[in-house]
Amino acid sequence: MGYFSLPIVVVPHPVGGPDAAAVENKGRDIAAECARVLTIPVAELEREFRDKQYPLPQAVMPR
Repeated sequence: MGYFSLPIVVVPHPVGGPDAAAVENKGRDIAAECARVLTIPVAELEREFRDKQYPLPQAVMPR
């Protein structure tokens, strides 16, 4: 689509679980990455995301 500086934040799953501290840490990491890509200079963002690949998880791959 031509949006070379459009970041995609990949969130590891599962996010939840029985350990509240682990969930809080994951949430903090996810929020920090979202804040980073929303505040990084566009030129730097474009360099970082231009060639990134986002393979689909096996569960959603066509068979």
